[in-house]
Amino acid sequence: MTKEANEILAKTIDEVNNSNIDPNNLSLEALILLINTERLKSLQDNTLKELNELKKRQTKVAELHKILRAVNSATGSGGELDITNNEELKQLLQKAKEFGIEVKEDKTSFNREERDRLVENIRMSIDDLNVENDMQLQTVSRLTNERYESYQMARSILKPLHDAKVAFAKGIKS
Repeated sequence: MTKEANEILAKTIDEVNNSNIDPNNLSLEALILLINTERLKSLQDNTLKELNELKKRQTKVAELHKILRAVNSATGSGGELDITNNEELKQLLQKAKEFGIEVKEDKTSFNREERDRLVENIRMSIDDLNVENDMQLQTVSRLTNERYESYQMARSILKPLHDAKVAFAKGIKS
């Protein structure tokens, strides 16, 4: 068994032990349902965690795009950028700095080359975040597929048990 399967089985056993349920009195069907429920819950929790991280990162990307738009709007015809009187852009650049973009402290005037480097740094950070987003989307997709497979596995296990019960009940009637 995989490490994750062992963890789910251990968690299920702990839940049964912490409740007033005697695992020796549970049917095979009940045990299978318990394990599958725990597996599905674990997959759902992991998916939600991954989606929340992805959402936060996408918010950063949107903020960085907003900063790029503001920088492009404030750029002069010669390619220079002066934010001396632009408080909004100063705050946006401070936010960019919080996101890990290198911005010189108290710098309010950028020549063409400095501005181009600033824009390139922001774009590289956006690209890095997008790569992480793509990888995380693959993880979310994998978790979703595992969830679907777990549902299918539960159905494939429980259907023969149900059919056997029905056949047994019909045998008793006869």
